[in-house]
Amino acid sequence: MRVDEKAVVSFLRVSGERVGRLYPVLVDKYGNVIDGLHRLAADEEWPKVTVEGVETEEQRLIARLVSNVCRRDVPASEKRNLLGRLGEIHLRKGVELGKIAYKIAEETGMSYSWVMKYLPDKFKESSQAQKGRASATSRLTHQPLTFRVSPHNLEDPPKGAVAVKAYGNTSFVSIMLEKNLYKELEETARKLRTTPAKLLYNAIRIIIKQALAQTLQPL
Repeated sequence: MRVDEKAVVSFLRVSGERVGRLYPVLVDKYGNVIDGLHRLAADEEWPKVTVEGVETEEQRLIARLVSNVCRRDVPASEKRNLLGRLGEIHLRKGVELGKIAYKIAEETGMSYSWVMKYLPDKFKESSQAQKGRASATSRLTHQPLTFRVSPHNLEDPPKGAVAVKAYGNTSFVSIMLEKNLYKELEETARKLRTTPAKLLYNAIRIIIKQALAQTLQPL
C-alpha cells in the first residue's frame, strides 16, 4: 500500500487546526527528526520533544521503527527500509548474517518472526547455509552422548558463577548464574532455536539420567 504523502500532510494540517496537534514531533539529542516529518511538513511550528538518550543513527532508526509500528499501520516498504538500514549498520559492525535478525529483534523488542518477515533477504542467511546449520544442529542434538558422569570429569564452577539456594517456605530451588555465563547459555539457545530454560532443564535431566544409569550398572 502506497502512502499518499500530500493527503497525509493535508489531513494533519486540517486536524491540527481543528482538534489540536496531539502528537509531538520526536527529535534526537542533536535535533534530527526521529518521527514526525509529515507533521513538520503540515506545520513548521509543530511542537517537538527531544529524546535525550537517542544520539546515533542506529538508536534513531530503532526509535523510529518502534514509535511508528506501535502507533500506526506502517507500509511494508517502510518497514523493509528501516530494517534494511539497521541491517547495514550491523553488517558494518561485523555481525554475522545469521545473527542480524536476532540482534534487531533484541534491540527493538519486535519478535524474531516479525523481523524476518520484513528484513531484506541480503541480511539473512542463504537457504543453503540455514540447511547446513540445521543439519549440524540435528547431528549435535541426536548423536549419542559419550560423556560419562564422574567426580573426576566434573569441573568446579568459578567462584560466584553459579549459586543454588533452597528455601524452606517454598517448593522451588533457585539457580543463579553469573550474567556472563547466562549470556553464553542464551547465545547457545538462540543458535539451537530454543530457550535458555529448556536448554538448562534438558542438560540437568541428561546428567541425572546418565548418573543413574551408571550407578545401576553391575560391578
